Order: sequence, then structure tokens, then C-alpha cells
Amino acid sequence: MAGGLWSSRFWFGTYAMGRIIAWMVKRAARVLLLVVVLMACRPAPQPTTEKLAVGVVAPLTGAYEPLGRQVTEGVILATELWNQRGGVLGRQVELVLKDGQCDYVGGRSAAQAAIDEGADFIIGAVCADASRGVAHLVSEAGVLQISPASADPALTLGPEGEVWPLVFRVPFIDPDQGVVAAEFALAQLAARRAGVLYAEGSRYGQSLAEAFQATFEAGGGVVVARKTYDQDLEFFFDTLEEIRAVNPDVLYMPGYHNVANRLVPQARSFGLLQPILGSDGWDSPALDLEAVGGVYFTAHTYQDDPRPIAQSWMQRYEARYQTPPSPLATLSYDAANLLFTAIAETGEADPIWVAETLETLEFEGVSGPLTFDALHNPIKPVLLLRLEEGQVVLVGRLTAVDTES
Repeated sequence: MAGGLWSSRFWFGTYAMGRIIAWMVKRAARVLLLVVVLMACRPAPQPTTEKLAVGVVAPLTGAYEPLGRQVTEGVILATELWNQRGGVLGRQVELVLKDGQCDYVGGRSAAQAAIDEGADFIIGAVCADASRGVAHLVSEAGVLQISPASADPALTLGPEGEVWPLVFRVPFIDPDQGVVAAEFALAQLAARRAGVLYAEGSRYGQSLAEAFQATFEAGGGVVVARKTYDQDLEFFFDTLEEIRAVNPDVLYMPGYHNVANRLVPQARSFGLLQPILGSDGWDSPALDLEAVGGVYFTAHTYQDDPRPIAQSWMQRYEARYQTPPSPLATLSYDAANLLFTAIAETGEADPIWVAETLETLEFEGVSGPLTFDALHNPIKPVLLLRLEEGQVVLVGRLTAVDTES
């Protein structure tokens, strides 16, 4: 699921400083209130005509519009469900949809437009650069962001490596997949020699490859070949010849389904019959289940998940859109439900207080149970799937282990 210079002094802008002062006053007031009333209970929120504006930043036009559509479909279904139940804190949720395209400027501009229309919370964006544009702006403006898609580890961090207090994400970060794949290769496939292949120039592929190699070698294995390829080529035999020459026990190929549909059959025809591990970029209805049969890949969701929360979501989605939900639609549904749950748990729609709630919240989503670490990245299972006889089978729900600890 995949710039710009920005001053490290952003948080000390007039508006943001005002938000911090307001937060300090609120905290003092809360302590005083607790002392005075001690055991008093907060009354249930009463219905009101005031709306709760929530921005949704996604690519709504252009080449990435299908991704934006998946985001809005998931968020809309979650919003309808909450509004049917009385809204959030008695307020009906009103979505402010903005086209963030797939770049930094587009994401930042779309977030500003949503804020200008009253949104204190933003779900978005999809692409890494657009998500960073949103993150930079919300951190200046005192608005809370939850990305349903960006798995770039840098999203939640400022220019000096500090954690941005108001930026969160729902998907696990990219390196988690590489860690899980390496641990599975070592423990379950008994692999000791690995070959790694990914597209040249791909930050996504490189991030996963580096995480896989670090974990695999920390566990006693050796990466005997790490090669890149031009993903626009039709044939990959030159690169595959280099892999075949070193005869690894397992192949790790993080990338996307359209390349896997060509690369895996060519590897098999070239005599590379070792187990193959892929990544969440393979998780697509367009993956050729026959051509890539027998492979493993990491994923965020599983269509045949038997949990009631997952089945209920899939039934609602298919009833509305006549097709199974994509992983992105599911993660967007989770992002909206996570936000609304946190606001309800907080008892008020203030971004700073809601962020504090998110830091300790235990949330059960369609994509799995979720809590947040100190960097505002989700601690959640990574699904490992396998293709068997044209069917996608769940191998397990795995948690990335810090091999340096």
C-alpha cells in the first residue's frame, strides 16, 4: 500500500502554540473538576444538530482514482453505521471529501481545504508523499490525522525524528512484513540461504528487502544474493540466472501483483522451485492464482476471515458495491471506526485529547486487533497467506519480533 522541505519549528507557530496552551488549560481544569466532583459520572451525550466534520483526503481523480474510491467506500460505510446509531457524541458525522492526488502538494492542499470547511480530523491520505503532505499540515494546524494506507515508517516522524503527536496510521509499517517473512522462512521453512529480488528504484521493495535481510541474518541465515530488476521488462531471465547460480533455500520477492504474475512463472520455468515469499503488493484480485500457485505472501486482510466483525463488514460491503472489499477499503473502514471510537472514548471532539486516547486504546478492527507503539505505528498481526490449488489460504497471524532486543 505506497517531500518537500519543512521547517522543524512548525509546532511553535501561533496557531499551534495556542492549541497547546488551550490543552494545558483544559488539563488543569480537568484535574480541578475531578477533585471537586470526585465520583461524579459524565452524562451520556445528548443528540444535537451540530455536525462533526471529518475530512477524507484521497486521490479522487486521475490514475489513482480507483484507490481513492476504495478509501471513500470504506469510510462512508463506517460513517453511515455510526450515524444510524446516533452519531459520535450525539453529533452526526459529515464527511468532507477532498482530492489529495498522489503527491505532497496535493495532500497538503486537500487537507487545508478540509480544515477550512471545519474538519478537526482527517482520514488520509493513500500515497506516501500525499500522506506526508497531510502530516506536515495537521501538525501545524493542531488537527488529527489517521492514514488508512501509508506504511512508510517516516510518516509519523518530524524532521528531527520526533514523533508527531497528532499523526497515526492503521496499516502495519512496511518493514514489519520483511521481519515476519524472514522469521517464517527461518522457523517454518528451515531456510538458511535466501535470495532477494525487488524492483530497482522502489523504496517499498528496498524497505522490505532490508528488513528481511537484517532479520534473516540475525537469525543465523545468509542472504546469498540480493538483486534488483526493471519491472517494466517482460522477461527477467538475466536476473533469475544470477539467483539460480547461488541456489538459495528460499526466495523473497516483495513487489506488486502485476510483476509477480510474470516473475513467478518465469522463475519456476527456470528451475527455481524453492518456496517463494511475496508481500502485500501481491494481494489483489488481479493476481493470477494459477500462475503463482504455491507461493506465500504477507497481507493486511483475508477474505474468508471467520470472525463475526470481518464477516459482517464483508457482507455489508458486498451488498452495497456487489464485489468483495479490497484491503484498502477494509483499512479505510477500520480507520474511520478507530477515529469515531477514540472520539467517543474521549468524550469530546478535541484532537489533542483524542490523540491521547489513541495512544492507549485497544481497538478491534476488521484487519485485526490494534494498539499503538511509541511511534504511533500500529501493533497488530501480519497475515501470512498461501495460494493452494487456486485458493487463498490463511497460514497464520504473525507478529513482527524485534530481533535486536
